[in-house]
Amino acid sequence: MATLLRSISLKIFGVAAGLLVIMAAAALWAGTLTQQVHLQLRTFNDALFPMTLRIAELRALVIVESVPIAARGAACRRRVRGLTERTEALIGEAQALRATGARLAVLERNRIELARLDPMLAELAAQHARLAVLLRAGCVSDASAAAARAQARDVARRAEAINREIDGFVVEGAQIVGAHQAQAMRATLAMIGAAGLVGLMLAWVIARGMTRPIARLQAGALAVGEGRLETQVPVTSRDEIGDVTRAFNVMVAELREKERIKETFGQYVDPRVVAGLVAAGSDRSTSGEKQVATLFFSDIAGFTALSERLAPTTLVNLINAYFSEMSAPIRDRQGVIDKYIGDAIMAFWVPPFAEATTQAAAACAAAIEQYARLDAFAVRIPDLIGMRRDIPSIDIRIGIATGEVVVGSIGSEHARSFTVMGDTVNFGSRLEGANKVYGTRVLIDAATRDGAGDAVEVREVDLVTVVGRREPLRVYELAAMAGGLTAERRALFDRYEAALPAYRAGDWGAARAGFAAVLALDPDDGPARLMLARIDAAGGRAPTDWAGVSRLDQK
Repeated sequence: MATLLRSISLKIFGVAAGLLVIMAAAALWAGTLTQQVHLQLRTFNDALFPMTLRIAELRALVIVESVPIAARGAACRRRVRGLTERTEALIGEAQALRATGARLAVLERNRIELARLDPMLAELAAQHARLAVLLRAGCVSDASAAAARAQARDVARRAEAINREIDGFVVEGAQIVGAHQAQAMRATLAMIGAAGLVGLMLAWVIARGMTRPIARLQAGALAVGEGRLETQVPVTSRDEIGDVTRAFNVMVAELREKERIKETFGQYVDPRVVAGLVAAGSDRSTSGEKQVATLFFSDIAGFTALSERLAPTTLVNLINAYFSEMSAPIRDRQGVIDKYIGDAIMAFWVPPFAEATTQAAAACAAAIEQYARLDAFAVRIPDLIGMRRDIPSIDIRIGIATGEVVVGSIGSEHARSFTVMGDTVNFGSRLEGANKVYGTRVLIDAATRDGAGDAVEVREVDLVTVVGRREPLRVYELAAMAGGLTAERRALFDRYEAALPAYRAGDWGAARAGFAAVLALDPDDGPARLMLARIDAAGGRAPTDWAGVSRLDQK
Protein backbone atom coordinates (compact mmCIF):
# COMPACT_ATOMS: atom_id res chain seq x y z
CA MET A 1 0.00 0.00 0.00
CA ALA A 2 2.85 2.35 0.88
CA THR A 3 4.42 1.66 -2.48
CA LEU A 4 1.14 2.38 -4.26
CA LEU A 5 0.70 5.69 -2.46
CA ARG A 6 4.05 6.96 -3.73
CA SER A 7 3.89 5.50 -7.20
CA ILE A 8 3.88 7.36 -10.49
CA SER A 9 0.61 5.66 -11.40
CA LEU A 10 -1.02 7.31 -8.37
CA LYS A 11 0.22 10.71 -9.53
CA ILE A 12 -1.21 10.14 -12.97
CA PHE A 13 -4.44 8.90 -11.41
CA GLY A 14 -4.50 12.03 -9.24
CA VAL A 15 -4.18 14.25 -12.31
CA ALA A 16 -7.02 12.38 -14.02
CA ALA A 17 -9.18 12.57 -10.87
CA GLY A 18 -8.47 16.30 -10.57
CA LEU A 19 -9.51 16.85 -14.16
CA LEU A 20 -12.69 14.85 -13.56
CA VAL A 21 -13.52 16.97 -10.52
CA ILE A 22 -12.97 20.16 -12.48
CA MET A 23 -15.06 18.88 -15.37
CA ALA A 24 -17.78 17.77 -12.95
CA ALA A 25 -17.80 21.23 -11.37
CA ALA A 26 -18.00 22.80 -14.83
CA ALA A 27 -20.86 20.48 -15.75
CA LEU A 28 -22.65 21.25 -12.47
CA TRP A 29 -22.35 24.98 -12.94
CA ALA A 30 -23.42 24.78 -16.57
CA GLY A 31 -26.28 22.48 -15.53
CA THR A 32 -27.43 24.97 -12.91
CA LEU A 33 -27.51 27.78 -15.45
CA THR A 34 -29.25 25.51 -17.95
CA GLN A 35 -31.80 24.56 -15.31
CA GLN A 36 -32.51 28.22 -14.71
CA VAL A 37 -32.99 28.75 -18.43
CA HIS A 38 -35.24 25.70 -18.53
CA LEU A 39 -37.40 27.00 -15.67
CA GLN A 40 -37.52 30.40 -17.30
CA LEU A 41 -38.75 28.84 -20.52
CA ARG A 42 -41.29 26.78 -18.59
CA THR A 43 -42.52 30.00 -17.01
CA PHE A 44 -43.12 31.33 -20.50
CA ASN A 45 -44.59 28.14 -21.91
CA ASP A 46 -46.67 26.97 -18.97
CA ALA A 47 -47.81 30.32 -17.57
CA LEU A 48 -47.25 33.55 -19.45
CA PHE A 49 -48.05 32.46 -22.99
CA PRO A 50 -51.31 30.65 -22.00
CA MET A 51 -52.25 33.56 -19.73
CA THR A 52 -51.77 35.97 -22.64
CA LEU A 53 -54.08 33.84 -24.74
CA ARG A 54 -56.68 33.79 -22.00
CA ILE A 55 -56.57 37.56 -21.52
CA ALA A 56 -56.67 38.12 -25.29
CA GLU A 57 -59.72 35.85 -25.58
CA LEU A 58 -61.35 37.67 -22.63
CA ARG A 59 -60.75 41.01 -24.31
CA ALA A 60 -62.20 39.74 -27.58
CA LEU A 61 -65.34 38.39 -25.86
CA VAL A 62 -65.85 41.57 -23.93
CA ILE A 63 -65.57 43.69 -27.07
CA VAL A 64 -67.88 41.44 -29.06
CA GLU A 65 -70.50 41.20 -26.37
CA SER A 66 -70.51 44.91 -25.64
CA VAL A 67 -72.35 45.66 -28.90
CA PRO A 68 -76.00 46.76 -28.51
CA ILE A 69 -78.29 43.99 -27.44
CA ALA A 70 -81.20 43.62 -29.83
CA ALA A 71 -83.18 41.13 -27.85
CA ARG A 72 -84.67 41.57 -24.45
CA GLY A 73 -85.99 39.30 -21.85
CA ALA A 74 -84.98 35.67 -21.49
CA ALA A 75 -82.83 35.52 -24.62
CA CYS A 76 -80.76 38.44 -23.41
CA ARG A 77 -80.29 36.93 -20.00
CA ARG A 78 -79.14 33.59 -21.49
CA ARG A 79 -76.61 35.42 -23.63
CA VAL A 80 -75.32 37.46 -20.69
CA ARG A 81 -75.08 34.35 -18.52
CA GLY A 82 -73.00 32.50 -21.17
CA LEU A 83 -70.70 35.49 -21.60
CA THR A 84 -70.29 35.90 -17.88
CA GLU A 85 -69.49 32.24 -17.28
CA ARG A 86 -66.93 32.14 -20.09
CA THR A 87 -65.16 35.36 -19.12
CA GLU A 88 -65.12 34.42 -15.44
CA ALA A 89 -63.57 31.08 -16.39
CA LEU A 90 -60.92 32.88 -18.46
CA ILE A 91 -60.11 35.21 -15.57
CA GLY A 92 -59.84 32.23 -13.21
CA GLU A 93 -57.53 30.39 -15.60
CA ALA A 94 -55.41 33.52 -15.99
CA GLN A 95 -55.08 33.80 -12.21
CA ALA A 96 -54.15 30.11 -11.95
CA LEU A 97 -51.56 30.49 -14.69
CA ARG A 98 -50.06 33.50 -12.88
CA ALA A 99 -49.73 31.39 -9.74
CA THR A 100 -48.01 28.65 -11.77
CA GLY A 101 -45.60 31.20 -13.22
CA ALA A 102 -44.83 32.53 -9.76
CA ARG A 103 -44.04 29.02 -8.61
CA LEU A 104 -41.76 28.35 -11.59
CA ALA A 105 -39.98 31.70 -11.47
CA VAL A 106 -36.31 31.31 -10.41
CA LEU A 107 -35.29 34.96 -10.36
CA GLU A 108 -36.51 37.42 -7.78
CA ARG A 109 -37.29 39.99 -10.45
CA ASN A 110 -39.50 37.45 -12.23
CA ARG A 111 -41.39 36.77 -9.04
CA ILE A 112 -41.87 40.53 -8.51
CA GLU A 113 -43.21 40.94 -12.04
CA LEU A 114 -45.63 38.08 -11.58
CA ALA A 115 -46.69 39.54 -8.23
CA ARG A 116 -47.55 42.80 -9.98
CA LEU A 117 -49.95 40.91 -12.24
CA ASP A 118 -51.93 39.60 -9.28
CA PRO A 119 -53.69 42.91 -8.33
CA MET A 120 -54.18 43.71 -12.00
CA LEU A 121 -55.99 40.41 -12.53
CA ALA A 122 -57.98 41.02 -9.32
CA GLU A 123 -59.01 44.44 -10.55
CA LEU A 124 -59.90 42.92 -13.91
CA ALA A 125 -62.06 40.35 -12.15
CA ALA A 126 -63.77 43.10 -10.15
CA GLN A 127 -64.43 45.22 -13.20
CA HIS A 128 -65.70 42.16 -15.03
CA ALA A 129 -68.10 41.45 -12.17
CA ARG A 130 -69.49 45.00 -12.47
CA LEU A 131 -69.75 44.49 -16.25
CA ALA A 132 -71.74 41.34 -15.67
CA VAL A 133 -74.23 43.30 -13.48
CA LEU A 134 -74.58 46.01 -16.08
CA LEU A 135 -75.08 43.47 -18.87
CA ARG A 136 -77.89 41.80 -16.97
CA ALA A 137 -79.46 45.21 -16.34
CA GLY A 138 -79.03 46.09 -20.02
CA CYS A 139 -81.40 43.31 -20.91
CA VAL A 140 -84.12 45.51 -19.39
CA SER A 141 -82.96 49.13 -19.81
CA ASP A 142 -81.28 50.96 -22.67
CA ALA A 143 -79.51 53.20 -20.18
CA SER A 144 -77.99 50.17 -18.48
CA ALA A 145 -77.00 48.81 -21.87
CA ALA A 146 -75.07 51.97 -22.65
CA ALA A 147 -73.36 51.80 -19.26
CA ALA A 148 -72.53 48.14 -19.93
CA ARG A 149 -70.88 49.06 -23.22
CA ALA A 150 -68.76 51.72 -21.49
CA GLN A 151 -67.83 49.24 -18.78
CA ALA A 152 -66.94 46.63 -21.42
CA ARG A 153 -64.54 49.04 -23.08
CA ASP A 154 -62.94 49.70 -19.68
CA VAL A 155 -62.54 45.95 -19.05
CA ALA A 156 -61.00 45.54 -22.53
CA ARG A 157 -58.51 48.30 -21.79
CA ARG A 158 -57.55 46.69 -18.53
CA ALA A 159 -57.12 43.34 -20.30
CA GLU A 160 -55.00 45.00 -22.95
CA ALA A 161 -52.91 46.66 -20.21
CA ILE A 162 -52.38 43.26 -18.62
CA ASN A 163 -51.29 41.80 -21.96
CA ARG A 164 -48.90 44.71 -22.51
CA GLU A 165 -47.47 44.08 -19.08
CA ILE A 166 -47.09 40.40 -19.93
CA ASP A 167 -45.54 41.24 -23.30
CA GLY A 168 -42.99 43.49 -21.65
CA PHE A 169 -42.32 40.82 -19.08
CA VAL A 170 -41.92 38.21 -21.83
CA VAL A 171 -39.52 40.43 -23.77
CA GLU A 172 -37.51 41.09 -20.66
CA GLY A 173 -37.64 37.39 -19.75
CA ALA A 174 -36.49 36.44 -23.23
CA GLN A 175 -33.54 38.76 -22.81
CA ILE A 176 -32.81 37.16 -19.47
CA VAL A 177 -33.07 33.70 -21.03
CA GLY A 178 -30.70 34.72 -23.78
CA ALA A 179 -28.34 36.21 -21.25
CA HIS A 180 -28.51 33.03 -19.18
CA GLN A 181 -27.87 30.89 -22.23
CA ALA A 182 -24.91 33.03 -23.20
CA GLN A 183 -23.70 32.95 -19.62
CA ALA A 184 -24.10 29.20 -19.51
CA MET A 185 -22.16 28.87 -22.75
CA ARG A 186 -19.44 31.18 -21.49
CA ALA A 187 -19.35 29.37 -18.18
CA THR A 188 -19.09 26.04 -19.92
CA LEU A 189 -16.33 27.27 -22.18
CA ALA A 190 -14.59 28.95 -19.26
CA MET A 191 -14.77 25.84 -17.13
CA ILE A 192 -13.60 23.67 -20.02
CA GLY A 193 -10.75 26.09 -20.65
CA ALA A 194 -9.95 26.23 -16.95
CA ALA A 195 -10.08 22.45 -16.73
CA GLY A 196 -7.82 22.15 -19.74
CA LEU A 197 -5.43 24.78 -18.37
CA VAL A 198 -5.34 23.22 -14.93
CA GLY A 199 -4.96 19.81 -16.52
CA LEU A 200 -2.08 21.04 -18.64
CA MET A 201 -0.48 22.68 -15.61
CA LEU A 202 -0.87 19.54 -13.53
CA ALA A 203 0.38 17.41 -16.41
CA TRP A 204 3.34 19.77 -16.82
CA VAL A 205 4.12 19.65 -13.12
CA ILE A 206 3.91 15.85 -13.06
CA ALA A 207 5.83 15.51 -16.32
CA ARG A 208 8.43 18.00 -15.11
CA GLY A 209 8.72 16.13 -11.86
CA MET A 210 9.27 12.91 -13.82
CA THR A 211 11.45 14.17 -16.67
CA ARG A 212 13.86 16.24 -14.56
CA PRO A 213 15.07 13.28 -12.49
CA ILE A 214 15.12 11.15 -15.65
CA ALA A 215 17.23 13.83 -17.36
CA ARG A 216 19.54 13.86 -14.33
CA LEU A 217 19.76 10.07 -14.54
CA GLN A 218 20.58 10.33 -18.24
CA ALA A 219 23.30 12.91 -17.57
CA GLY A 220 24.64 10.74 -14.77
CA ALA A 221 24.71 7.67 -17.01
CA LEU A 222 26.58 9.62 -19.70
CA ALA A 223 29.05 10.88 -17.09
CA VAL A 224 29.63 7.35 -15.80
CA GLY A 225 30.04 6.16 -19.39
CA GLU A 226 32.79 8.78 -19.78
CA GLY A 227 34.51 7.40 -16.70
CA ARG A 228 33.45 10.06 -14.16
CA LEU A 229 32.61 7.64 -11.38
CA GLU A 230 32.33 10.40 -8.77
CA THR A 231 28.90 11.18 -10.23
CA GLN A 232 26.00 11.19 -7.77
CA VAL A 233 22.42 11.88 -8.87
CA PRO A 234 20.27 13.60 -6.20
CA VAL A 235 17.13 11.72 -5.13
CA THR A 236 14.24 14.20 -5.39
CA SER A 237 11.19 11.94 -5.28
CA ARG A 238 9.85 8.97 -3.38
CA ASP A 239 8.33 7.18 -6.37
CA GLU A 240 9.74 4.59 -8.74
CA ILE A 241 12.10 7.16 -10.28
CA GLY A 242 13.49 7.83 -6.82
CA ASP A 243 14.01 4.09 -6.37
CA VAL A 244 15.80 3.90 -9.74
CA THR A 245 17.95 6.91 -8.79
CA ARG A 246 18.96 5.30 -5.51
CA ALA A 247 19.75 2.06 -7.34
CA PHE A 248 21.81 4.04 -9.87
CA ASN A 249 23.81 5.70 -7.08
CA VAL A 250 24.41 2.31 -5.46
CA MET A 251 25.57 0.93 -8.81
CA VAL A 252 27.97 3.85 -9.32
CA ALA A 253 29.29 3.38 -5.79
CA GLU A 254 29.95 -0.28 -6.59
CA LEU A 255 31.65 0.72 -9.84
CA ARG A 256 33.82 3.16 -7.88
CA GLU A 257 34.72 0.40 -5.48
CA LYS A 258 35.57 -1.96 -8.35
CA GLU A 259 37.61 0.76 -9.99
CA ARG A 260 39.41 1.39 -6.70
CA ILE A 261 40.14 -2.33 -6.47
CA LYS A 262 41.38 -2.35 -10.04
CA GLU A 263 43.57 0.69 -9.43
CA THR A 264 44.90 -0.77 -6.20
CA PHE A 265 45.64 -4.21 -7.57
CA GLY A 266 46.71 -2.70 -10.87
CA GLN A 267 49.86 -1.67 -9.02
CA TYR A 268 50.55 -5.35 -8.36
CA VAL A 269 48.89 -7.05 -11.34
CA ASP A 270 48.38 -5.82 -14.88
CA PRO A 271 45.11 -3.79 -14.95
CA ARG A 272 43.81 -5.83 -17.88
CA VAL A 273 44.22 -9.00 -15.86
CA VAL A 274 42.50 -7.34 -12.90
CA ALA A 275 39.62 -6.33 -15.18
CA GLY A 276 39.31 -9.91 -16.36
CA LEU A 277 39.38 -11.27 -12.83
CA VAL A 278 36.84 -8.73 -11.56
CA ALA A 279 34.47 -9.37 -14.47
CA ALA A 280 31.78 -11.85 -13.49
CA GLY A 281 31.87 -15.16 -15.28
CA SER A 282 35.44 -14.85 -16.47
CA ASP A 283 36.62 -18.41 -17.08
CA ARG A 284 40.17 -17.16 -17.44
CA SER A 285 40.24 -16.30 -13.74
CA THR A 286 39.57 -19.88 -12.62
CA SER A 287 40.97 -22.18 -15.30
CA GLY A 288 44.08 -22.56 -17.42
CA GLU A 289 44.51 -23.11 -21.14
CA LYS A 290 47.34 -23.77 -23.55
CA GLN A 291 48.32 -20.90 -25.78
CA VAL A 292 51.30 -19.70 -27.78
CA ALA A 293 52.89 -16.85 -25.83
CA THR A 294 56.01 -14.73 -26.10
CA LEU A 295 57.97 -14.60 -22.84
CA PHE A 296 60.17 -11.70 -21.83
CA PHE A 297 62.83 -11.70 -19.09
CA SER A 298 65.09 -8.79 -18.22
CA ASP A 299 67.68 -8.40 -15.49
CA ILE A 300 70.09 -5.70 -14.32
CA ALA A 301 73.71 -6.67 -14.97
CA GLY A 302 75.79 -6.60 -11.76
CA PHE A 303 72.82 -5.87 -9.50
CA THR A 304 74.31 -7.64 -6.49
CA ALA A 305 77.33 -5.35 -6.44
CA LEU A 306 75.09 -2.34 -6.97
CA SER A 307 72.77 -3.26 -4.10
CA GLU A 308 75.71 -3.56 -1.68
CA ARG A 309 76.73 0.04 -2.35
CA LEU A 310 73.35 1.62 -1.60
CA ALA A 311 71.25 2.03 1.51
CA PRO A 312 68.01 0.04 1.53
CA THR A 313 65.76 3.09 1.07
CA THR A 314 67.94 4.45 -1.70
CA LEU A 315 68.03 1.07 -3.40
CA VAL A 316 64.21 0.76 -3.27
CA ASN A 317 63.80 4.25 -4.74
CA LEU A 318 66.21 3.43 -7.55
CA ILE A 319 64.62 0.08 -8.36
CA ASN A 320 61.10 1.53 -8.30
CA ALA A 321 62.15 4.28 -10.70
CA TYR A 322 63.88 1.70 -12.89
CA PHE A 323 60.82 -0.55 -12.99
CA SER A 324 58.56 2.42 -13.82
CA GLU A 325 60.83 3.39 -16.71
CA MET A 326 61.31 -0.12 -18.06
CA SER A 327 57.68 -1.23 -17.62
CA ALA A 328 56.29 1.47 -19.88
CA PRO A 329 57.60 -0.04 -23.16
CA ILE A 330 56.04 -3.38 -22.20
CA ARG A 331 52.62 -1.93 -21.27
CA ASP A 332 52.62 0.38 -24.30
CA ARG A 333 52.87 -2.68 -26.53
CA GLN A 334 50.10 -4.69 -24.85
CA GLY A 335 52.50 -6.82 -22.83
CA VAL A 336 51.41 -8.21 -19.44
CA ILE A 337 53.93 -7.77 -16.63
CA ASP A 338 53.77 -11.02 -14.71
CA LYS A 339 56.01 -10.10 -11.79
CA TYR A 340 59.02 -8.25 -10.55
CA ILE A 341 61.66 -10.61 -9.15
CA GLY A 342 64.29 -8.62 -7.32
CA ASP A 343 65.77 -6.55 -10.16
CA ALA A 344 64.21 -8.75 -12.89
CA ILE A 345 61.07 -8.22 -14.93
CA MET A 346 59.00 -11.12 -16.24
CA ALA A 347 56.38 -10.28 -18.84
CA PHE A 348 54.45 -12.05 -21.56
CA TRP A 349 52.41 -11.40 -24.67
CA VAL A 350 49.42 -13.66 -25.23
CA PRO A 351 45.91 -13.31 -26.67
CA PRO A 352 43.53 -11.69 -25.84
CA PHE A 353 45.88 -9.09 -24.37
CA ALA A 354 48.00 -8.99 -27.54
CA GLU A 355 47.53 -10.01 -31.16
CA ALA A 356 48.96 -13.46 -31.85
CA THR A 357 50.45 -12.33 -35.16
CA THR A 358 52.31 -9.35 -33.69
CA GLN A 359 53.19 -10.47 -30.15
CA ALA A 360 56.77 -11.53 -31.00
CA ALA A 361 57.51 -8.25 -32.79
CA ALA A 362 55.92 -6.30 -29.90
CA ALA A 363 58.18 -8.03 -27.36
CA CYS A 364 61.26 -7.29 -29.47
CA ALA A 365 60.22 -3.64 -29.86
CA ALA A 366 59.77 -3.35 -26.08
CA ALA A 367 63.30 -4.69 -25.54
CA ILE A 368 64.80 -2.23 -28.03
CA GLU A 369 62.95 0.69 -26.44
CA GLN A 370 64.14 -0.31 -22.96
CA TYR A 371 67.72 0.10 -24.15
CA ALA A 372 66.78 3.41 -25.75
CA ARG A 373 65.48 4.61 -22.37
CA LEU A 374 68.55 3.56 -20.42
CA ASP A 375 70.59 6.67 -21.36
CA ALA A 376 67.81 9.01 -20.22
CA PHE A 377 67.39 7.00 -17.03
CA ALA A 378 71.12 7.17 -16.32
CA VAL A 379 70.84 10.97 -16.18
CA ARG A 380 68.30 10.64 -13.34
CA ILE A 381 70.35 8.23 -11.22
CA PRO A 382 72.34 10.89 -9.28
CA ASP A 383 69.13 12.53 -8.12
CA LEU A 384 67.55 9.18 -7.27
CA ILE A 385 70.41 7.97 -5.09
CA GLY A 386 71.68 11.33 -3.84
CA MET A 387 75.25 10.81 -5.11
CA ARG A 388 77.42 12.89 -7.38
CA ARG A 389 80.53 10.65 -7.38
CA ASP A 390 81.04 7.03 -8.26
CA ILE A 391 77.67 6.93 -9.93
CA PRO A 392 76.76 3.28 -10.63
CA SER A 393 75.98 2.40 -14.22
CA ILE A 394 73.02 0.24 -15.07
CA ASP A 395 72.89 -2.18 -17.96
CA ILE A 396 70.34 -4.87 -18.62
CA ARG A 397 70.18 -8.30 -20.22
CA ILE A 398 67.05 -9.56 -21.95
CA GLY A 399 65.86 -12.97 -23.07
CA ILE A 400 62.79 -13.53 -25.27
CA ALA A 401 61.25 -16.89 -26.18
CA THR A 402 58.04 -17.88 -27.96
CA GLY A 403 56.19 -21.15 -27.58
CA GLU A 404 53.30 -23.04 -26.07
CA VAL A 405 52.58 -22.35 -22.38
CA VAL A 406 49.77 -22.84 -19.91
CA VAL A 407 48.01 -19.55 -19.11
CA GLY A 408 45.75 -19.19 -16.10
CA SER A 409 45.20 -18.28 -12.47
CA ILE A 410 47.62 -20.41 -10.50
CA GLY A 411 48.08 -20.72 -6.75
CA SER A 412 46.39 -21.87 -3.58
CA GLU A 413 42.85 -21.22 -2.44
CA HIS A 414 44.15 -18.27 -0.44
CA ALA A 415 46.52 -16.67 -2.93
CA ARG A 416 46.65 -16.84 -6.72
CA SER A 417 48.64 -15.34 -9.53
CA PHE A 418 47.64 -14.97 -13.16
CA THR A 419 50.76 -16.31 -14.87
CA VAL A 420 52.22 -18.69 -17.46
CA MET A 421 54.01 -22.03 -17.08
CA GLY A 422 55.95 -24.35 -19.37
CA ASP A 423 59.31 -25.07 -21.02
CA THR A 424 59.11 -21.82 -22.97
CA VAL A 425 59.14 -19.90 -19.69
CA ASN A 426 62.26 -21.72 -18.56
CA PHE A 427 63.94 -21.28 -21.92
CA GLY A 428 63.23 -17.53 -21.92
CA SER A 429 64.79 -17.23 -18.49
CA ARG A 430 67.86 -19.21 -19.67
CA LEU A 431 68.22 -16.96 -22.70
CA GLU A 432 68.35 -13.93 -20.41
CA GLY A 433 71.14 -15.55 -18.38
CA ALA A 434 72.94 -16.74 -21.54
CA ASN A 435 73.70 -13.12 -22.42
CA LYS A 436 76.49 -13.31 -19.82
CA VAL A 437 77.99 -16.27 -21.70
CA TYR A 438 77.77 -14.76 -25.18
CA GLY A 439 78.50 -11.18 -24.17
CA THR A 440 75.23 -9.98 -25.69
CA ARG A 441 72.37 -7.85 -24.40
CA VAL A 442 69.28 -9.39 -26.02
CA LEU A 443 68.92 -13.03 -27.06
CA ILE A 444 65.80 -14.46 -28.71
CA ASP A 445 64.87 -17.93 -29.88
CA ALA A 446 64.04 -19.09 -33.40
CA ALA A 447 60.27 -19.03 -32.77
CA THR A 448 60.48 -15.36 -31.78
CA ARG A 449 62.65 -14.66 -34.82
CA ASP A 450 60.13 -16.35 -37.10
CA GLY A 451 57.20 -14.62 -35.40
CA ALA A 452 58.75 -11.16 -35.72
CA GLY A 453 59.88 -11.80 -39.30
CA ASP A 454 61.18 -8.76 -41.19
CA ALA A 455 60.30 -6.47 -38.29
CA VAL A 456 63.64 -7.18 -36.55
CA GLU A 457 67.36 -7.08 -37.30
CA VAL A 458 69.11 -10.17 -35.85
CA ARG A 459 72.06 -12.50 -36.27
CA GLU A 460 72.17 -16.17 -35.50
CA VAL A 461 74.50 -16.71 -32.54
CA ASP A 462 74.57 -20.43 -31.82
CA LEU A 463 72.79 -23.79 -31.84
CA VAL A 464 72.14 -24.94 -28.28
CA THR A 465 70.45 -27.64 -26.25
CA VAL A 466 68.77 -27.07 -22.88
CA VAL A 467 67.52 -29.30 -20.08
CA GLY A 468 64.19 -30.87 -21.00
CA ARG A 469 64.61 -30.59 -24.78
CA ARG A 470 66.36 -33.03 -27.11
CA GLU A 471 66.28 -31.01 -30.27
CA PRO A 472 68.90 -28.23 -30.59
CA LEU A 473 67.53 -24.68 -30.71
CA ARG A 474 68.83 -21.75 -32.69
CA VAL A 475 69.60 -18.62 -30.68
CA TYR A 476 69.67 -15.12 -32.19
CA GLU A 477 70.95 -11.78 -31.02
CA LEU A 478 68.39 -8.99 -31.39
CA ALA A 479 70.17 -5.83 -32.50
CA ALA A 480 67.46 -3.45 -33.73
CA MET A 481 64.06 -3.16 -35.29
CA ALA A 482 63.80 -3.19 -39.08
CA GLY A 483 65.92 -0.44 -40.63
CA GLY A 484 67.69 0.36 -37.38
CA LEU A 485 70.95 -1.55 -38.06
CA THR A 486 73.99 0.40 -39.29
CA ALA A 487 76.00 -0.73 -42.30
CA GLU A 488 79.02 -1.50 -40.14
CA ARG A 489 76.96 -3.64 -37.81
CA ARG A 490 75.36 -5.44 -40.76
CA ALA A 491 78.80 -6.23 -42.17
CA LEU A 492 79.82 -7.66 -38.80
CA PHE A 493 76.71 -9.84 -38.64
CA ASP A 494 77.31 -11.10 -42.17
CA ARG A 495 80.92 -12.16 -41.36
CA TYR A 496 79.81 -13.88 -38.16
CA GLU A 497 77.02 -15.83 -39.87
CA ALA A 498 79.47 -16.78 -42.67
CA ALA A 499 81.81 -18.30 -40.09
CA LEU A 500 79.06 -20.29 -38.30
CA PRO A 501 78.72 -23.10 -40.92
CA ALA A 502 82.49 -23.80 -40.79
CA TYR A 503 82.33 -23.85 -36.99
CA ARG A 504 79.45 -26.34 -36.97
CA ALA A 505 81.06 -28.49 -39.68
CA GLY A 506 84.24 -28.86 -37.60
CA ASP A 507 86.34 -26.77 -40.01
CA TRP A 508 87.68 -24.73 -37.19
CA GLY A 509 90.52 -23.27 -39.21
CA ALA A 510 88.06 -21.52 -41.51
CA ALA A 511 85.86 -20.72 -38.52
CA ARG A 512 88.81 -19.14 -36.69
CA ALA A 513 89.55 -16.95 -39.70
CA GLY A 514 85.91 -15.92 -39.92
CA PHE A 515 85.52 -15.03 -36.25
CA ALA A 516 88.85 -13.19 -36.33
CA ALA A 517 87.47 -11.10 -39.19
CA VAL A 518 84.49 -10.22 -36.98
CA LEU A 519 86.79 -9.11 -34.17
CA ALA A 520 88.69 -7.00 -36.67
CA LEU A 521 85.54 -4.98 -37.08
CA ASP A 522 84.66 -4.99 -33.36
CA PRO A 523 87.22 -6.34 -30.90
CA ASP A 524 84.57 -6.42 -28.16
CA ASP A 525 82.06 -8.59 -30.04
CA GLY A 526 81.02 -11.15 -27.43
CA PRO A 527 79.82 -14.05 -29.59
CA ALA A 528 82.93 -14.03 -31.82
CA ARG A 529 85.24 -13.92 -28.80
CA LEU A 530 83.31 -16.85 -27.22
CA MET A 531 83.63 -18.94 -30.38
CA LEU A 532 87.37 -18.28 -30.63
CA ALA A 533 87.77 -19.15 -26.96
CA ARG A 534 86.01 -22.47 -27.53
CA ILE A 535 88.23 -23.27 -30.51
CA ASP A 536 91.33 -22.39 -28.55
CA ALA A 537 90.16 -24.45 -25.55
CA ALA A 538 89.78 -27.51 -27.82
CA GLY A 539 93.29 -27.07 -29.23
CA GLY A 540 92.05 -25.77 -32.57
CA ARG A 541 90.51 -29.10 -33.59
CA ALA A 542 86.90 -30.19 -33.31
CA PRO A 543 86.18 -33.28 -31.18
CA THR A 544 85.44 -36.47 -33.03
CA ASP A 545 81.83 -36.43 -31.81
CA TRP A 546 81.38 -32.77 -32.70
CA ALA A 547 77.84 -31.84 -33.86
CA GLY A 548 78.16 -28.05 -33.75
CA VAL A 549 75.76 -27.83 -30.78
CA SER A 550 76.52 -26.16 -27.45
CA ARG A 551 75.03 -27.02 -24.09
CA LEU A 552 73.17 -24.12 -22.45
CA ASP A 553 73.13 -24.64 -18.71
CA GLN A 554 73.42 -20.97 -17.68
CA LYS A 555 70.45 -19.54 -15.78
